[in-house]
Amino acid sequence: MDGRWDFYFLLVDDRPASIFVDLARIEHAPLARFPVMAWVSVEMRRPREDGLSGSDEFDALVRLEDAVVPALERDGGVLYVGRNTSAGRRDFYFYVADGSDWETRVLSAMRLAPDYRHEAGQRPDADWSVYRDFLYPRPRERHGMQNRSVCDALERQGDALVAAREIDHWAYFPDARGRDAFVAGALALDYRLREQADDADEGGERCMARVFRSDVPAHGAIDGICLPLYDLALECGGRYDGWECPVVEGGRLQ
Repeated sequence: MDGRWDFYFLLVDDRPASIFVDLARIEHAPLARFPVMAWVSVEMRRPREDGLSGSDEFDALVRLEDAVVPALERDGGVLYVGRNTSAGRRDFYFYVADGSDWETRVLSAMRLAPDYRHEAGQRPDADWSVYRDFLYPRPRERHGMQNRSVCDALERQGDALVAAREIDHWAYFPDARGRDAFVAGALALDYRLREQADDADEGGERCMARVFRSDVPAHGAIDGICLPLYDLALECGGRYDGWECPVVEGGRLQ
């Protein structure tokens, strides 16, 4: 599958959801040649209680996607941009040059997955609002995706992500007032100040704060560690710029 695909979790209509999206499309969206948004909604056979896909259906859903999406793209004029899994359904989103025969094309393609019931439809969306406003992650969600990428990089270096260690966090502000408010808020969250500067000049944001705390950078924990600082920096008129920590391999800092 071409593109730059990634996933993230969120709530859709107050229910847990997982979106898998081609992030690369944002660089050229909208494409005038594909003014129609088309969709296929598949009813999962064994969803989890929370409406997301379960491990026992994972392989079947992969086979469905690997068969149906290429079949729809085969005749040209179709771009697959992402999917949403929620409420016991998996919804696939496309942009097409002409949606007049979409339901017929879907009916033919879904013969490759006869065990699944589906619905399909299409509507004009020349601005690609469904892709830009629904599928594409917002800044806070993108930061969560970056957290996962850093954890993945640590694992590739042999870190089991089970040991606590000092994790440093950076934030930048246009003035010292916002920076100082951030530091005060971080201290209230049991962080400590590592350093601060008034001449950082990070994209015009001259005031920097670097705070740290001992935490375990595990996949299931890192968002809870970082996102409160992300929100705090935003509330103080600044920008959270990420985190780093040493690698712990075999119980030893590297």
